[in-house]
Amino acid sequence: MRKLLIISGPTATGKTKLALKLAKLFGGELISADSRQVYKGMDIGTGKDRGTENRKQKTENRIHIWGYDLVAPNEEWSAAHFVKLANKLIPKILKRDKLPIVVGGTGLYIKDLLRPPETLFISPNKKLRRLLEKLTLPQLQNKLRRINSRRFNIMNQSDRQNPRRLIRALEIGILSPKGVSWHRQETPHKDTLRVCLTAPLKEIDRRIETRVTDRIKQGLEEEVKTLVSKYGWNSVLSATIAYQEWHPYLENKIPLAKVIETWTIHEKQYARNQLTWFKKQPNITWFDIAAAGFPDNIVSLVKQWYYQQYAPRPKIYH
Repeated sequence: MRKLLIISGPTATGKTKLALKLAKLFGGELISADSRQVYKGMDIGTGKDRGTENRKQKTENRIHIWGYDLVAPNEEWSAAHFVKLANKLIPKILKRDKLPIVVGGTGLYIKDLLRPPETLFISPNKKLRRLLEKLTLPQLQNKLRRINSRRFNIMNQSDRQNPRRLIRALEIGILSPKGVSWHRQETPHKDTLRVCLTAPLKEIDRRIETRVTDRIKQGLEEEVKTLVSKYGWNSVLSATIAYQEWHPYLENKIPLAKVIETWTIHEKQYARNQLTWFKKQPNITWFDIAAAGFPDNIVSLVKQWYYQQYAPRPKIYH
């Protein structure tokens, strides 16, 4: 059975905890689809969950979580890197007669894994980027219109106002081989079940507030200081929620309370963005984590799918 299970959803909904439970029941291994858990040392802030019960197991009985701690915060990692990694791991996991379970909230990683664009593996060009970074926003927009008007026209308004997205689009337009388009290819993973967790916004907000408090108690401030002393702010730290908010604090410009307030706001905004993203994706079965008995409903669905040839039609479980 060449099956692939995907567990996604907004932050603070317990995705990894659920994935570990399912891996134990169905003999699986996890692949993290989180764009920040890949970085070494960024543990508390990114919530690397290895599972308390899982850690207590003997090494040979532990459920493996692939995709943690692969690169340093000043090294490059992208959706292309993730897709290459996942496409190497999935066949190996299947060969071990295990169920590959992709778990995480980075929607683009999952989308590119299932339907990779032809442009995915066009590598960044630092020299070209430095030149493009000198251009103003209107200049970037006009340049992309000239080079690839179709790409510019299909970008949403937010992306058109985002210099980083425009630069990447220009980079692909300039460097892509003739004939390569932005169209997505058909997924190589045919028998895939996609489960997405959700909850009322008030419940997600409550969970985020609790998690922020817990991570402060776990020593996030010291983790940030250690990482900054080693890698500086000219790294992924400056663009990562739970880390970027500490910059003015460490320069004695704001109190700790302001860090917590800003961080909490950013987490809530991110959760809403994730919900918006996943609601636009096809073939997802949604589960409300606030509903009674939701884990049992998920187990039943996965069991039905795992032991039959084709995935069941997506539903919404309230």
